[in-house]
Amino acid sequence: MIDIFVVEDEAIVAEAIMSKLRKAGYNVVGSADRGKEAIKEVGKLHPDIVLMDIHLAGEMDGIDAAVVIREIHRIPVIFLTAYADGETLERAKRASPFGYLVKPFRERDMRVTIEMALMRSRLEDDLEAANRELDSFSYSVSHDLRSPLIMIEGFSRALLEDHFDSLDEDGKECVLRIREAVEHMDNLVHNFLKLARISKDQLDITSVSLSDIAEKILERYTLAEPKRSVTWEITPNLHAKGDLHLLEICLENLLGNAWKYTMKKEQACIEFNSLSHGLQTVYFIRDNGSGFSMDKAQHIFTPLQRLHDLDEFPGTGLGLSTVQRIIRRHGGKIWFEAEVDKGATFYFTLPPPSVSGKYI
Repeated sequence: MIDIFVVEDEAIVAEAIMSKLRKAGYNVVGSADRGKEAIKEVGKLHPDIVLMDIHLAGEMDGIDAAVVIREIHRIPVIFLTAYADGETLERAKRASPFGYLVKPFRERDMRVTIEMALMRSRLEDDLEAANRELDSFSYSVSHDLRSPLIMIEGFSRALLEDHFDSLDEDGKECVLRIREAVEHMDNLVHNFLKLARISKDQLDITSVSLSDIAEKILERYTLAEPKRSVTWEITPNLHAKGDLHLLEICLENLLGNAWKYTMKKEQACIEFNSLSHGLQTVYFIRDNGSGFSMDKAQHIFTPLQRLHDLDEFPGTGLGLSTVQRIIRRHGGKIWFEAEVDKGATFYFTLPPPSVSGKYI
């Protein structure tokens, strides 16, 4: 039987709700009429689900109480309210409720909402378990793959340092290629682990200056390769709401690709700008580099899928996968246009959240 806890500060309404729940076959384990009391009782009783009135008497309303219950006890909360106005709905959404019932509600609507909330809760539990397995796998990859790589790197370095003169040209070339392969494999492992973490790390949403980030990245590339002729243009005051660290990774990969794939151009050009699409801002990074065929780009965001030979352009094949995952975590989209030997343009959106804060 499914255990339910009811939070309602009007005694008559609370009794009516509990009666309706019992009639529908649910087990009502308790009730409360204040937010703090609800948090305390839920901690003791551990129900399967909480029905929470949004507007409660006292210093803590139902939305604040629901946030605490969800964070501490991981118990799904369904909001009950007599208000269906936009402001109330927006406030309620911040608590990530598992359902929303407007009073008075029918028994059938209540049952459907409860069953859907329980199903969602089970799916989230399964996802959390899968993430724990991913963490375990990531540790295994990090430890089990890197240990032999460290040994190969160490012995190959010793071979070069202690026995280099005794090797013929073919032997020296073989050792150098081994070391290049080890370095490439180590980068792959590192980037796979970074890609896995992006999907589960908490987002810290703030106002971010994309223009400032892009300028620092391209200044760094310019200092690293002063002999290259690259003209880059960054539109000032490009801002978005997002996780600063992840957006830095995103722009690092996109601008890094633009820098890399223009290396064979006598006069390279890179542009970071935006355009308006209805009420939405679309950011884009454009270059005049090697480009690629759109016919062969259907798997461009798939890990390890490369459109150019490794000998021609170095890389791990994980950069664009990382970018796509970051954009999607922010609720945005990414797409592209390209033509062989005429460059590529990557477009992306970053829908701003209603408020700054921590997001899962």
